[in-house]
Amino acid sequence: MPLIVGEGHQPGPTLLLTALIHGIEIGGYDVINRLMHEELDFRKVRGRVLAIPVVNPFALGASSRFTPQDSADLNRVFPGSAVGTLSQRVAHTLVDVFVKEADYVIDFHSCNPPSCVFTIVDDAANANVQHVSLGMAKAFGAITVTPAGHTPGTFSGYLSEIGKPVITPELVFSRRFDPDSSEAGVVGVKNVMKYLCMLDGEPVPLPNAIPFGERLLYTSCFANTGGFIYFRKYVGDSVEKGEVFATVHNVFGEKIDEMVSPVSGLIIAYPMAGNQAVTTGDKVAYFASAQVERR
Repeated sequence: MPLIVGEGHQPGPTLLLTALIHGIEIGGYDVINRLMHEELDFRKVRGRVLAIPVVNPFALGASSRFTPQDSADLNRVFPGSAVGTLSQRVAHTLVDVFVKEADYVIDFHSCNPPSCVFTIVDDAANANVQHVSLGMAKAFGAITVTPAGHTPGTFSGYLSEIGKPVITPELVFSRRFDPDSSEAGVVGVKNVMKYLCMLDGEPVPLPNAIPFGERLLYTSCFANTGGFIYFRKYVGDSVEKGEVFATVHNVFGEKIDEMVSPVSGLIIAYPMAGNQAVTTGDKVAYFASAQVERR
């Protein structure tokens, strides 16, 4: 794993930045590269920044979300194992070598457009960890969500379990850099460093992003039938529970299904890699809704 170390000129905490757990989500690399080589003046930093621009070089080389040698999603095998599969060994190395050195973690991922920049904060059993993670998310500045259900083996979930405050910003685009999204990531990290007293100053509004308001619930919606999908709502639009946000059509152009929102809230992404031809079970939309929607 490549490591870039930025040592501040004054004592302070250690912030770990990670990207490319999934080999197609390259946006975090651009953010880390800009921060470590252009944006941060370490003479003014308290503490240090550990940056891993490519966590999973195997998946990156294959241009795949998954580690090709074992077909595993690295973000489902944490904390990993020193004697397990390749993905488990990568996860174990990240945890055993780097995480133990960190006080705080920002793990970058990417969501295909149409989408907006948003931040994920897991539920944490430790109230203090939850408080600090939410403080980091608020400082970062983007709309913030907590998953409606538990997904085992995620990096952020594991960090929350062991008491490490962590946020997971989801940038826009896979396989390419998006200037607006990269700028939001750079500004967001510097905002978090101000919150952690690693930099002087106050957080500034995040450019080109829906701002943080309160922690919302993160819900996915899946296609019930295959076909060609037409959206009636756009990313950032509000939607009511039960409202039609998209329709699915067959090869003859006939409408065969209406997709309805499972919650009242905002549409934050259509994570379909630019493909409006869907199959049954495809993940079509992400929603952010008030916590009362939790089921």
